[in-house]
Formats: sequence, structure tokens, C-alpha cells
Amino acid sequence: MRKVIFSLVLVALLTALLLTACGGGSSGPVVGDAARGKELYNSKTMGKNSAEGCISCHNYNEAAGKNDKAPYTAGTGTRAETRVAGLSAEEYIHESIVKPNAFVVENYKEGDMYQKWEQDLSEQELADLVAYILSEK
Repeated sequence: MRKVIFSLVLVALLTALLLTACGGGSSGPVVGDAARGKELYNSKTMGKNSAEGCISCHNYNEAAGKNDKAPYTAGTGTRAETRVAGLSAEEYIHESIVKPNAFVVENYKEGDMYQKWEQDLSEQELADLVAYILSEK
């Protein structure tokens, strides 16, 4: 009987170690939720450092104000499809958030966008933001 219990405990421990080494059985990439992304996008502050949120600079469209600080939100999902050769719309939007100086839209300045979203936001929050912005066709 002791051998059976010992064997079961040993199998359980080895299984736990194997799952830990393999990432714990993760179900794959994080899937964004556009509704949560829209809430986050429209927050006055975001992230661990409570940096100014997206709406501090991005107006939704012309009716909401000028686009002198940042491009309009409306239509971003469509514009992103062809903004940077070799990047999908989703890849471009993600890169624009986590590495904002990788491609600076004409008439805007490098360094104007907050540079630390990758450290300040969770993977889920980033995925949610990308899903929302991507939905803005």
C-alpha cells in the first residue's frame, strides 16, 4: 500500500513540475475584448503609473475636436491595415502602443506618446485595447 501511495505522490509531483516547465498548460495567446478595450481607452488614466489615458490626446473624430495632438480614433482599424508594409492591422496597433516611436504618423512628433504602456498594462489590457482600436473601422 505504501508503494502505491508513494507512486501516486511521485506522479503528482512530476506532473506539477512538467506543467510548470511547460507554462502551466496555458491556453494560448490572450484574446482581447473590444468592450473592455473601449472602457480602458476612454479612461482618464491607465496603467500602474496612472498615466494619462488615450482620450487625453486622441479625439474620436472631427466633431470631438482637432487632431493636433494625435490621430483620430475613428477609422483607425481601417487605416492600420495599410499603415506599415509587412504588419497586419493588429500588429501595427499593438506596436503603436508598446513601441510608439517605431512608426510615427506624419505630422506628429516622436516621443509625444507615453512610452511605457508595455510595462504599465497587462497582456490582457493590451489585447483589449488592440481589439477595440481594431474595431474602429
